[in-house]
Amino acid sequence: MTDFPFPSLTPEDEATFKLFPTNVTRMLLHTQGLTLPYLKFSGAFRDAKISPMVRERVIARVGAVTGSEYELQSHHPEVLRTGTSEALLGAITDPSCHDFDDPALAVLMAYVDSAVHDHGAKEETLSALREHFPDNEVAEITLLAGQYLMTAVFLKSLSVPLDAGPPNWSASESAMKEA
Repeated sequence: MTDFPFPSLTPEDEATFKLFPTNVTRMLLHTQGLTLPYLKFSGAFRDAKISPMVRERVIARVGAVTGSEYELQSHHPEVLRTGTSEALLGAITDPSCHDFDDPALAVLMAYVDSAVHDHGAKEETLSALREHFPDNEVAEITLLAGQYLMTAVFLKSLSVPLDAGPPNWSASESAMKEA
């Protein structure tokens, strides 16, 4: 594990940190002017056409496939809140699990796996996903998986420590809309 330090915070950084007070935000403050755009972009997926359930399942699978404990911990309550059972979440977060009763979920997980492992989904997984989701949602799913893959790389490379618990998503969502 590296010993990459958190940056010292300026008053402006403190204000940005308060929008989404997590360790990933604090580490992002090393970047000059990129933290707020990153947070807004990530938050924009809450207004996407894909359902919150699909969004959170994609994030959980990316976290599992990349071994990003941070993403798994942060999104665990959101996956459950959006209607996924604890048992199903266990299957989603098991990268070796490919057997799902719901065909749409099975192709969604296969697509995310392919996007992560193959650095872009294979044609057959794209075709299978398009049988269950309209093209605009396929594009959103792809962008979301890519966003959380990038986040996993950031988290793991800089050894961002886990937060004490999951973030307060509703408070952060409100704060980000005002920013």
